[in-house]
Amino acid sequence: MRKRRNKWYYDTAAYHDVILSGTCMLARNFADYNFPAKLNAEDATKVVEELRGYTAELGSKMGGEYYSCRMEKLSNVDKDALIESHAITPSLKRKKDPSGLILSEDEGVSIMINDEDHVHIQAIKAGYNLREAYRQADIVDDFLDSKKPYCFSEKYGYLTSKLQDAGTGLHVSYMLSLPGITMGGKADALQDEISRFDVALKGIYGEGSKSAGFIFQLSNRKTLGMSENEIIENLEQVTAQIVDIERRLRKEVMKNIGTELKDRVYRSYGVLKYAKNLPQKDAMVLLAQLKLGSDCGIIDIKGGGSRLHRLMIEMQPGNLQTYYKKTMGSVQRDELRAKYLNEHLPELIEPEEDDTED
Repeated sequence: MRKRRNKWYYDTAAYHDVILSGTCMLARNFADYNFPAKLNAEDATKVVEELRGYTAELGSKMGGEYYSCRMEKLSNVDKDALIESHAITPSLKRKKDPSGLILSEDEGVSIMINDEDHVHIQAIKAGYNLREAYRQADIVDDFLDSKKPYCFSEKYGYLTSKLQDAGTGLHVSYMLSLPGITMGGKADALQDEISRFDVALKGIYGEGSKSAGFIFQLSNRKTLGMSENEIIENLEQVTAQIVDIERRLRKEVMKNIGTELKDRVYRSYGVLKYAKNLPQKDAMVLLAQLKLGSDCGIIDIKGGGSRLHRLMIEMQPGNLQTYYKKTMGSVQRDELRAKYLNEHLPELIEPEEDDTED
């Protein structure tokens, strides 16, 4: 059986029923080059190749294997797989000018080269681990700063392609599983409420994307006039409130439609285990319902919600085609998605029978 290399989302010990992952991204530009919007192809290539030259040294500093590539050398399938595991942004895939990528083996740390800025340094960790993600991104940031001077203003901080990113250049986000809020019809009201804290609730892949499988991305909107610690602390405080709301609404769902939900959860398991054709959208809904059932104690499966979140990523088009090492149309993908889920869905853990006699 074909095996996958360990990824950041394999970390079962960090699993959280609401917080799937935490991400830190630092936007930086170098003082000796024009910003990407004004960068000619020759200089853009120089930026990519110069940074790629630091890959081995960075890996040694970070204590792991790091790889680098020119983005144009990757297939669209490879790019899609990286987007699906949140290693790169959709905007990097769309870049026509020379761009590149430096990536850790588990895809938890990435340096996106010549996206909107010269570099976007990103670190992602499973669960409630934003501080560790920032620590890793900060190490990479210091490493690059020691190699090339950044474009920095004493008054405005780090200068970026977008005015709203200036200052710290820090974007932090939590990926949240919010079935209670979604099923309760509270998502829009929540977005309005939290906007006053300078945070935004977005789709699964950020700005302009939609929620899938009850998954939303919560991120900061302000980078100027706040320290890195204040930005992280603000997001953590808002996230803690959302976690409390989500758990309360899950209890209400269990109270109001517990029997119906239990039936829905077990039906989801049956379809995922035996269906022969599964479109991506349907599979996400089924896995999300199964995850809710696992988190609420309705159903007990090996690996729990962590294993289901992993399947949500692995069954998406790019990862699916990478796994089977073939480019497919949507019809064949739906068939192989069903096959993949049939084979990789974790087994049910049956409750132990009570053998005591009356």
